[in-house]
Amino acid sequence: MIRFPSLSVLGATAALATMLAVPAAHAGIEDGIQAVRNQKYEAAQKEFESLAAKDDARAMYYLGEMYFKGLGRKGPERLTAIYWWEKGAYLGDVECQLALGNVFRQGLGVRVHMPQAYVWDLQAAKQGNPVGEKNVGDYYLYGNGKPKDALEAAKWYRRAAMRGYPEAQVALANLLLSGDGIEHDRVAALVLFNAAAAPADKSVQPDRNAAADARILKGNLSADDLKRAETLTLDAIYEGLKSLEDHPTP
Repeated sequence: MIRFPSLSVLGATAALATMLAVPAAHAGIEDGIQAVRNQKYEAAQKEFESLAAKDDARAMYYLGEMYFKGLGRKGPERLTAIYWWEKGAYLGDVECQLALGNVFRQGLGVRVHMPQAYVWDLQAAKQGNPVGEKNVGDYYLYGNGKPKDALEAAKWYRRAAMRGYPEAQVALANLLLSGDGIEHDRVAALVLFNAAAAPADKSVQPDRNAAADARILKGNLSADDLKRAETLTLDAIYEGLKSLEDHPTP
């Protein structure tokens, strides 16, 4: 999930370098990435601007990151960052769409505007991005910019959870615990918490609270429940919730 904490220039460089570790679309993007890693911000900006002038949406995303964090400048320039992210988002770049959803949701450089945040997170979700899918679920669960609808939230959480996104697995587990919108199932919740605490894909960061949630829940389950948890698979849980896809999006 994209986050934009307040960072020093050096801290921002490290954070951006991590974000830029995605596969480059072409050599020009890679040159810009390397320039950022070497703190050659002017060179990086020129490279990204040259590509952005050719409607390269990836370059627009990275330009937005540089402006948002103030790399190579006296400080952050959030409105300029948003300008580049909007251009990239309209061209279909998922990271630009998620960045816009985040700034409108949190009021970073703009006023909080949940309906606008929802629009961009939904665009990312429609492209199969699990962060966007989980964010869409949140809008419906909490009624932020959309009417509360636990079933719709569960549908989007399930989609993101099936892609191995730990935060979505935790969100779905919590709905199974509360029985809000879906049938109460503490055993399935435990399996999801365990999955979120130890993702099958080791490159994915675990949910920081999932392990503790699993321990607490495990201590409140019966021996029969624990036996069922040993054999219950994620695929079986997701298949059991497949009917959520029949719920029409409001």
